[in-house]
Amino acid sequence: MRFPLWLQATVVTLIGAVLVVAAVTSVVDGWEDWVVLGGILVAVIGMAIAISNRRYPTKKRTFTKDSDSKW
Repeated sequence: MRFPLWLQATVVTLIGAVLVVAAVTSVVDGWEDWVVLGGILVAVIGMAIAISNRRYPTKKRTFTKDSDSKW
């Protein structure tokens, strides 16, 4: 292709975003619908953050179950 891959991906993403916005605004009637849509988006973004892989591992900690340990 004549255009770089990043430019093609950007154009496809923008076209998809415009289509999604057009579809959503034709369905949403009042502020209540916008609140529900916002709640759904926050839940989806939260789920994506929760299931994403960690880039940096946490420190390895040892857990003891006895009552004599000092931690």
